[in-house]
Amino acid sequence: YSVTLPSMNETNYKDATELLDDLMVQRIRQDFQLVPRSILSAHRETDNTEYTLSRTLSMGHKIQKLSYNPSSDSVDVVQYYANFAENESPQSYRYLLWSALRQDYVSVVQTFTKYTSPYKWNELDMLISGDTISSISEDMRHPRISFVILPDPFTDKNGESGYSSKFQRLVEYFNKLQSKGSSAIDIETFMKTDKAPKASKGKRSFIVDLRRRNSDKYEWCEIVIDSNCDTRRTFRVTIQWLVAIGSKIDQQAQLLHRRCAQYGLNLIRVPNYSSLRLCFMNPYVVPITIPVRDKSCVNSLEEALTNDFDFVSDGIHMADPNELVDCLDGFDFIVNRWSMNKRKKFVPAKQYLHRTGTLFIRLLRDAQGKAIVIIYLNNLHIAGDAQLLECARIIFNDVEHYITEESNRSKAAADADNR
Repeated sequence: YSVTLPSMNETNYKDATELLDDLMVQRIRQDFQLVPRSILSAHRETDNTEYTLSRTLSMGHKIQKLSYNPSSDSVDVVQYYANFAENESPQSYRYLLWSALRQDYVSVVQTFTKYTSPYKWNELDMLISGDTISSISEDMRHPRISFVILPDPFTDKNGESGYSSKFQRLVEYFNKLQSKGSSAIDIETFMKTDKAPKASKGKRSFIVDLRRRNSDKYEWCEIVIDSNCDTRRTFRVTIQWLVAIGSKIDQQAQLLHRRCAQYGLNLIRVPNYSSLRLCFMNPYVVPITIPVRDKSCVNSLEEALTNDFDFVSDGIHMADPNELVDCLDGFDFIVNRWSMNKRKKFVPAKQYLHRTGTLFIRLLRDAQGKAIVIIYLNNLHIAGDAQLLECARIIFNDVEHYITEESNRSKAAADADNR
């Protein structure tokens, strides 16, 4: 396929040769390697002389050639895949990792596939070239930095209104930050009611131009935020990028920290996987799983998290029960009827974050109301602080003890009814 630039008054590249360099960087970032011209010339009797500039990259069984086409001022992309590179059965690897929460070794499972699934390089290339319709998607394997804003622990309407006013100042900052000509950002704020906190309905995003002058090389990032704000729920902010150097991204993150501190908002860093469906994506993270096979116990725990243990809602995130291979016995997660191997459907899971910013708890409920509880540290916020880690351990022990007590109480009540 060919990647072309928009008209000159709509593009930020001088010509397609600059675009070719950025497309090459994206592939190197995803573990492709440049193939030296000496190797290419040694294995080819003739070479295509139509293109004055080309780059060949390889990664295992995948080879790509990027070529500048001067006649159309475009970049031609050719992808080669080995015929044998088909999906094989995934391999599971079980090992033990030290858990800072449990102070013991915990069994962890990782799944490996020999060949990676096909990647939508054309979609990524079109976005970089200036396609304004699309935006950075989850499947693009892009670098990102994630934050949450913890709501104030207000006790009356005045405190809640004060938090809302501070948050609106942040929205004003976002409007000033986004690229010129963009539509205004308007985030609706929901106040406290008798109902559960209002979940964010999707995400909103805007582009930030990182250039100081128009003559500088085009660099940009995308800031993704929740579509609404609830005064009892965290508000998520993610900085993600494709074409930018690290120092400029760090500068944006520092500016966001300063603004939030100036407005009196509590901004903390969180891991990217805290909003993904796979909590076990990082092989060095040790989430603790606790199966709770009693609906009433799960209901009590969910109420106690916010009322007694000082947790705050972190929204609802789609979760994959298939990664919890050791906990699925006794749970009724609906099977995806389109799956050949009877994989479970993704489920909407409620997640909570402690007000210290140290501990996440995610609840995966099945069709009967029972739940698998996943507890994991926010290591990016703890950052080696011994006091914060000890605080997280105390919270974890209290929550685990509460689950045990409630489960025993529910079991004793069920045994009494059966007599």
